[in-house]
Amino acid sequence: MNLLNMRYFIEAAETLNFTKAANNLNISQQALSTHIAALERELDAELFIRSVPVTLTQGGLLFKKYAQRFLDEYSSMIHEMNDIKDERRGALSLGIAHTRGRILLPRILPHFQRAFPKVDIKITEGRNDEMQKSLSEGKLELLICKLPVIGANVRSEFFYEEKAVLMVSDALLEKYFGAEKDAVAKEIERTADIGPLEKLPFMLPHRGDLMRAVADELIGRAGFIPDIIVESENIETLLEMAVRGIGVTFYPKMFIDYSGFINFPDAFHIIPLNTPAAAYAMGFCCPKERYLSFAAREFIRIAKENIRL
Repeated sequence: MNLLNMRYFIEAAETLNFTKAANNLNISQQALSTHIAALERELDAELFIRSVPVTLTQGGLLFKKYAQRFLDEYSSMIHEMNDIKDERRGALSLGIAHTRGRILLPRILPHFQRAFPKVDIKITEGRNDEMQKSLSEGKLELLICKLPVIGANVRSEFFYEEKAVLMVSDALLEKYFGAEKDAVAKEIERTADIGPLEKLPFMLPHRGDLMRAVADELIGRAGFIPDIIVESENIETLLEMAVRGIGVTFYPKMFIDYSGFINFPDAFHIIPLNTPAAAYAMGFCCPKERYLSFAAREFIRIAKENIRL
């Protein structure tokens, strides 16, 4: 039994598809099958039921638990040995949402790379829920995500607070409220109650996105079922459509403050929502049982020094 066998097994156990697992590993399906068969001979147990789709046997489920634990321990050992040998070398696997990465990382990475030019950074971008799954599976060392994180095997550290704002064009408000449009916008800002917008079309991120959770909470508090005309994984797309007056959306205020290149028309409303329901904490998360490398600890320090809200 060796590390390669275990890594190949874990990939097959995660995908439950030998063809996909082999492609992910950049090996042939025959090579993957050979490694799995070698493990099964050594353990004297079948690990997979080779049906369509492939499933894990009870032995496979048990071995997956121990193999993942072993690989996590091995990864921690390598990080710790690298720190002992040379604190300025190594690798850091970081997870972050797409748009948040575009906003934050250009303000963090130049400082980090000047201090640690020999540390290789692998960035994985995706939705908050997807990244948390990758973290729990040991595919990431560090994740920037919404707090709190549900899970006993994750530890976290506060980074900063984000606040959502309401984005709606002047033309759309005028269409529904006429001369009262400015008064409606001011009332929403005063009360953080979006109830007056019940009849307007909404454009929201897909479920699982942080901003969708905020939107659902605010709409639920207002007590209406929204007319959702667009759902998208990309909040930049939703923002552009809001600017064009297609519908109402929500957007992190920090993205506006830090972007530096969003040009909104004069007749566009960015309405602050002064309520705890529109705010959420962002933090750094890592597996509780794994050693956090010196590079990861320094990344957290540098990030906090350069992102201040």
